[in-house]
Amino acid sequence: MKFFATGILVLLIALLLSAGCTQSAPSPQQTMVPTTAPPAITPAVIVPTSVPQVTVTVIHYIVPTKLWKDSDLHISFAAPQDLNVITRQQSLPDGSQGLIFKTEVVPNDVFTITTFPISLSDDQAYRDTFRTWDPAPVETTVVMKGITYDRFESTKDGKTHVGYVARKSSANDLGFSSVLVFTADNSLPYQKEDYENIVASFTYFTTKLSSIMSGQEIPRVR
Repeated sequence: MKFFATGILVLLIALLLSAGCTQSAPSPQQTMVPTTAPPAITPAVIVPTSVPQVTVTVIHYIVPTKLWKDSDLHISFAAPQDLNVITRQQSLPDGSQGLIFKTEVVPNDVFTITTFPISLSDDQAYRDTFRTWDPAPVETTVVMKGITYDRFESTKDGKTHVGYVARKSSANDLGFSSVLVFTADNSLPYQKEDYENIVASFTYFTTKLSSIMSGQEIPRVR
C-alpha cells in the first residue's frame, strides 16, 4: 500500500508539472495582402472629324479709270475707262426756266449725275424723293472735294440705293449744283465700292481752270 500511495503521489506531481510547463502557442499573425485597385477606366474621347471649310476668294478686278469733264457745266470725275459716259439735256415743264443736264455714267439709270442751276431749288425736291424710299433711307452729311452733300442710303431686295444731294452753298462758280444717284447690286461685292469711288472723285472746277482742266470731254447727245 505504501508503494501504491507513493506512485499516485509521483503521478500527480508529474501531471502538475506538465500542466505548468504547457504554453499556448501564439496564434500566427495574418499577413495583410494589399488589395490591388482595379485599373482606372479612361473614358473614350471622341474626336470630331473636322470638315474642311471651303474658302471662296472673290477677286476684285480694278479697271483703269478715265478722267471725264464737262467744260460747260464745270464738272469733272473719274470713272472706269470701259464706261461710255454721255450727257443729255433734260426737258423742263412748260413755264420753267433754266437748264437741267443728266449725265449717264452707267446706263439705264444705274448711275446718273444731274446738274442744274441752284435757282431752280431742285435739290430739295430730290431730298423729298429720296426720303420716300422703302425702307426709309439712312441720312448723313459728308464732305468730299470741298462739296457738302446730304447722303441717303436704302437697301432692299439685294439692291442698295444711294443718293448724294450737293448743297447750294457748294455750287460751282456758274451757279450749278449736282445730284449723284446710283443703285448697286449686292450680289456684286465690289460694285458699291466702285460707285462710291466715282462719287468721291466728283469735283467742280472754275472758269479759270476750264481751259487747262485735264480729262476727256463728255459727249452731249440729244
